[in-house]
Amino acid sequence: MRRIISALSKWALSSPLHSFIPRVSYLWVEKSVVAKTVPMAHQEMEAHLKDKFLNSLSMKDKSISKIPGYHQFQEIKKLLEVMFSSSTPADPSVRDKLYKLNNLLTECKMLSRKHCFNSPEELITIHRIRRDLRRIKKEIQAIVSKEASTRGNSTEERNTRDSSSADIDILRWTTRAVDATKVYGFDDEVLSMENLLLKKGSDVHQFKAVGIVGRDGIGKTTLGQLMFNKEEVKKDFNPRIWVCMARHPDEDKDEDLKVAIVKRMLKYLGVEEAVVKSVCDVKPGLEGLLCALYLQLLGKRYLIVLDDGRETDSWYKELDSSLTHDKKWGDSFGFGFPKDSGGRVIVTSRNEELANIMVGKENVHHLEPMLDNESCWAIFKDSVDKVLLPANHSTLEAELKLEVKQKCGGLPLAAKMMGHQMTEQARKEQEQEKTTSHQGIMDTPVT
Repeated sequence: MRRIISALSKWALSSPLHSFIPRVSYLWVEKSVVAKTVPMAHQEMEAHLKDKFLNSLSMKDKSISKIPGYHQFQEIKKLLEVMFSSSTPADPSVRDKLYKLNNLLTECKMLSRKHCFNSPEELITIHRIRRDLRRIKKEIQAIVSKEASTRGNSTEERNTRDSSSADIDILRWTTRAVDATKVYGFDDEVLSMENLLLKKGSDVHQFKAVGIVGRDGIGKTTLGQLMFNKEEVKKDFNPRIWVCMARHPDEDKDEDLKVAIVKRMLKYLGVEEAVVKSVCDVKPGLEGLLCALYLQLLGKRYLIVLDDGRETDSWYKELDSSLTHDKKWGDSFGFGFPKDSGGRVIVTSRNEELANIMVGKENVHHLEPMLDNESCWAIFKDSVDKVLLPANHSTLEAELKLEVKQKCGGLPLAAKMMGHQMTEQARKEQEQEKTTSHQGIMDTPVT
């Protein structure tokens, strides 16, 4: 048990919370230089990037197995070997994925060289990297499956598709049921949100919008999911839709993000794709889409969560605004929300400026890092292998609680990642001990 506290104590307490590893960009510079000085064909460039990635994962460097996301990188390595086994893939997005993978791998190497445990911001960075790797793996699996289908390799396609289905990560694109018993430190925030959503009064039929803002890993999406799935909310609002405002990896990257968001909302409200297409044919752009959204919500007590807002654009401002005779439907996002049936909108964002212009500064709720040891400890306990925790030793547990609180900086996601990291580290140490023990037996001379 002392070893656990000792390991936690190695955390770089002196490192400021903002000293996280920035995204590595030198490979993008390399891309530009190569393009200007060495006129390589696209296929040669992809082969070069693929070899660079695979060689970097070579076990010649024994420290490579210690990087965050090592097993995810290995899974992607196998997929790339399959993809390039017969010929260079025709999909034009492969090159960008290879650049991204090399960047992520370099970033992970830098993280692993710093120290045993990472700062809160570094833990959030590791979480982001693993999320990116899951997405890239899914996209590569889709490419492999498509090319296998083109070649008639039905067995390979089926295996790839089965693997992809098992690996699909919901992430932010839809909401999921949240186990309320495993959400800690949000009691005051839940009461505040319940007051907004469920309180009955003279303004019950008025439109209301609220913003939830805070730094990465603070729990904005979790709080939104918790409220979205409450039984009282389910009974009081129909329809309820969860909409991510970030660019979806499967959507057309050339399409205006505003158009993509409204299309997404119509889809989640049950409007068929053919109907959306016909709306765009009659009235192209946002004008027809926002009018359709308004009609779809008219007369309904709806709840819409707009998660992970990013773009600061005047089009998003004042969700409580209504269409006037001197305006057009497409002029403002707010025109798509009927205002007289008790509709509610929740906006979550790291961008406080965006939340302010969307819902009004007075309606923005700020999430702050957790101040109590117990909430951080509870999140950590749910994430760590229980055999690593002290059994019936109140002094050691109190010390560990304090260490966890200090190391995670009060960020729920950092506390969770800290538990995962400790479990992963302990598993690696056990594997190394088994290997060393086995090697010792093999080296023992027979008498």
